[in-house]
Amino acid sequence: MKFTYKLLSLGLAIACLSGCNAANTEIASSSAATATVDPATDSTEVPASNNVFTSAGDGLYVTTDSGIYELQTVFPDSANIFYTDANTKERIFLCANPNCTHADESCPSYIATPSAMFPPMLLRVGDQLLVVFTETTDSSNPHGMLMNMDGSNRRTVFELASNQYMQGGFCTSGNDLYFDLYEIDDSGNVTYQLWYVSFENGTSEKVMDLGSDSDHYSLCDGVNNELCFNHLSSDGISYCMYDPQSKTMSDPFFVDSSSSGNSMIQDGYLFVLDEQANSVQRIRLSDKEQASASFTVKEGFGAPSMRYLFDGNLMITEAQTLAADIPTDGSYDMCSYILDFDTRNCTEFTLQTPYNNRPVYVLTTIGDTCYVATDYKTYTPTSVSEDGTVSNFDYVANIYAFITKQDYINSNQNGYLMVKDAFE
Repeated sequence: MKFTYKLLSLGLAIACLSGCNAANTEIASSSAATATVDPATDSTEVPASNNVFTSAGDGLYVTTDSGIYELQTVFPDSANIFYTDANTKERIFLCANPNCTHADESCPSYIATPSAMFPPMLLRVGDQLLVVFTETTDSSNPHGMLMNMDGSNRRTVFELASNQYMQGGFCTSGNDLYFDLYEIDDSGNVTYQLWYVSFENGTSEKVMDLGSDSDHYSLCDGVNNELCFNHLSSDGISYCMYDPQSKTMSDPFFVDSSSSGNSMIQDGYLFVLDEQANSVQRIRLSDKEQASASFTVKEGFGAPSMRYLFDGNLMITEAQTLAADIPTDGSYDMCSYILDFDTRNCTEFTLQTPYNNRPVYVLTTIGDTCYVATDYKTYTPTSVSEDGTVSNFDYVANIYAFITKQDYINSNQNGYLMVKDAFE
């Protein structure tokens, strides 16, 4: 029996979790931009920290100076950690055993995920990897598993209740992890909370309440000694900074009152897209410095959306909108532009994946180099069960490459340095 596992489902899982980082956020119908959350009244003591807050990652890729870690589904009820070496341009299972099948818990790359609908998230905390299981399953509640960078020394460092679900915002400060979640009680009422985990002393607890279903805050990012939240209300999406030590939430430094609510935070920047003006405003969280850049809307295209690239710059994608030009099979064309806020240049981007004619997206970066998926390919790995049964699985995977940032911006098709995959 064959199973098909498409890696694109992982992106959908993360998108569902990351309510604060997604564009086109739905504006909740609630009253006022006045904060209903008063962190100062919470009794929980927040741990002292002399470290700055940083994002723990996007859940998909963990980047170091020498390579990239990722967690992908290959075999049923499991996932595997892969490592791509930036120097050798090879992508391998996180395993040193050349005879390993990578299909059971004897392999350091193997992560069991019985009855889970989505793969777990992969984050980085200091010099360790954190695998976050976001679902409640028959065998476990949402929890986090910490390990060394080689997959060894695994241990569960926190576990939530079965009625608690992670929102998708994760920030670190020293040996502490901060994240937001929502909790559903027996009556169906939903409340939102900020939690922290201390990896140094092995404790986890709620820091403060973040509101209720119709009026709540969501964790977006961390910068300096503060955490950034958004707050949804009938007035729009407001963005505020929170100081865990003084337990104070600032007044909003920006309110997106547009009808689309097309804003996002990533890499220490807030981006707000104005569809009427065909422009994007960028606000740096550390000092609130603002910059703006305009983009082009090609004839026959519309519905612009943002995708973060690197160095504070964006990709703008637009979809084909004229019904007469859209193929009957449901496919449609896309065009894309690179938006540079320092030069205010808008450059059309032409690198596309032959598989589906979509822009070649930046997955992550190392220094001045981008890690991209140039196309897709189906591999058929083999799994051997305990009773000796041999099974084959269709594994639709990215075809990876490195490309310099400048070659990427210039859409240089000859700039790819292809990655040799573990399945080749």
